[in-house]
Amino acid sequence: MSDVFVSVVSGEEILVQIGDGADPEVFTHDCMINGSRGFNRTATTTDQQIPNCTDPSKPPKTMRRVDSTDTTISGEGLLHSTSTLAWLNRVGQTINCRVRKAGAFQVEGPYILTEFSLTGNAREYATASITLVQADEPTITAGS
Repeated sequence: MSDVFVSVVSGEEILVQIGDGADPEVFTHDCMINGSRGFNRTATTTDQQIPNCTDPSKPPKTMRRVDSTDTTISGEGLLHSTSTLAWLNRVGQTINCRVRKAGAFQVEGPYILTEFSLTGNAREYATASITLVQADEPTITAGS
């Protein structure tokens, strides 16, 4: 039998795109957010201990229920100097975003830009980083 290996996803294949707010909306990517990018989907739960009625001396079982789900988009990299003002003005704003891997998945919805950071050292190019948190439940579909 021949070996089977994981079919990996290259970081370059995960594309973060920002909507322009038009109707129909056009999504494009900013080079900065695609230098390094991240997408995180989480669920918060409530745990409850259920006692054993047959034998109360036995440990209870733990039951969990989902309270909420959340997604976060992050990115960093070199920033086009002409993009700086647009990113500064987006802080605290809700913007439509799309994260996708062609042929695998697409997540789209409104996100709030909660963090924009611009840092640089002498004789080096400045880098920027951003964090976007979901403003409402995104739509998750198969990628095209």
